[in-house]
Amino acid sequence: PSLKEPKVAPPSYSYIFPNVAYKPKAVYSPIDPVFIKPEQKEDLFDNYIEIGGGNYLTSYVDASIHNTQDKYYTYGLRLKHHAASSSNNPEQGLFSQNRITAFGSREKGNDLSGEIDYQRNVVHYYGYIVDTPSLELNDINQIYNDINANLLWSLKKAKVTSDLDIGFNLFDKLGENESTVDLTFENSFKAGKGKFHLDLGTAYTQLTETAKYNRFFLDVKPHLEFKYKKINYDIGLLINYFLDFNTNKIYPSPYIKAETYLVPKRLKAYAGLIGGLEKNTLRDLSYDNLFLGNNLTYTNPRTLLNAYIGMKGNFKRFVEYGIKLSQEIIEDQYLFINDTNMLRNFTTVTDDMSKFTFSGEMKFDVNQNVDLGFRGNFYAYSMSLESEAWHLPSYDAALFATVRLAEKIYIRGGYFATSTRKARDLKSNEYNLAAINDINLGFEYRYKSNISAFLNVNNILNQRYEIWNYYRAQGLNALAGVTFSL
Repeated sequence: PSLKEPKVAPPSYSYIFPNVAYKPKAVYSPIDPVFIKPEQKEDLFDNYIEIGGGNYLTSYVDASIHNTQDKYYTYGLRLKHHAASSSNNPEQGLFSQNRITAFGSREKGNDLSGEIDYQRNVVHYYGYIVDTPSLELNDINQIYNDINANLLWSLKKAKVTSDLDIGFNLFDKLGENESTVDLTFENSFKAGKGKFHLDLGTAYTQLTETAKYNRFFLDVKPHLEFKYKKINYDIGLLINYFLDFNTNKIYPSPYIKAETYLVPKRLKAYAGLIGGLEKNTLRDLSYDNLFLGNNLTYTNPRTLLNAYIGMKGNFKRFVEYGIKLSQEIIEDQYLFINDTNMLRNFTTVTDDMSKFTFSGEMKFDVNQNVDLGFRGNFYAYSMSLESEAWHLPSYDAALFATVRLAEKIYIRGGYFATSTRKARDLKSNEYNLAAINDINLGFEYRYKSNISAFLNVNNILNQRYEIWNYYRAQGLNALAGVTFSL
């Protein structure tokens, strides 16, 4: 028998200071090219460490320790640290991100895998500053502790497949904490030439502030996959049940998807009509906006209707593309607005929203040395009560490229743009946020197969644009370092 390589994720260079909230997203899953020869896979080593530093007294460490080759078992530990200990214009815009993950899996018979993850993130409410800082860092810090445990069991037989996923999360920020237990059980059965799926999910959350707020979610989604006259269908129903202290309700939603090749293996068209209830937690809100206060409203946005249509394909051996149009009708969509306290941190308001999105993406694999791409999204919102979709852009776009200058030298670049946005505070004062234009460059020199050096430069235009109202990005920032694999 042959030994299986452990599944090791290569180090990725993600240096963002701080994170732009509205990143352009891919609108399609790339189709495997018909004629393009796949690139040779790079050797992945079991263990690596990446160390770097930059301006703003930035420190960066990313390390991964794995077991050696094993036929059935994979286990290891990942560590990551990224922090900026200095800040200038804006002052006090410091941050610290720390993460440790232990994982393991058994691929023998029924697959079993598990993971325990701990994150500690620190940010500061620096948006209060007008001219000179008047508060100490300890007075404006916000600390997030995030503990997550997950266990996944998979059964794969000729006619039946099942995946059971059990998770537990404990999330804590100053003044609030939340615990969540969730379970998903996805099943697939052969039904003639098609497949019948029965997907089940449940979650229980307990939020503790001045009082406890308990919620229970239950999801049931039966659906059938089949093919009729060269069209692949996936048709079913999603039923969401939600229970809290004043709600006890069932929400049914359609689940209809279809796709077919207009040109065999070259051009695929797809369409769908779906909906559902989104489970909204303190953890989700906090990762959407790290500058939250404690004056929050918790609602669960419900998509009454999401109708979409699109195409994706490839041609001329080196071009992949995709376009998509969608119309969504959403109840109780949350939006971020500024509180009127001294720190000018954020709270939420909710409103019903109609959202139209037009998305497109194109990628050019020019040759083995050059990759180019573009993706963009245009949005149109219609609100029920609010005058604007606060902090949401009308467009975002990205240009990106990877160039291999020589056998050992790689350059990666990107241009990111986001439209102007509207913002308001609790007193209904409105603000205009300027458009975002950001250019990033990354350089990598691969000295040997297991030793490389990198330099990433972000915000080359040195623009201190507002990520959120009052919360500006730092100017040009750079990170340099080395990676060792063993």
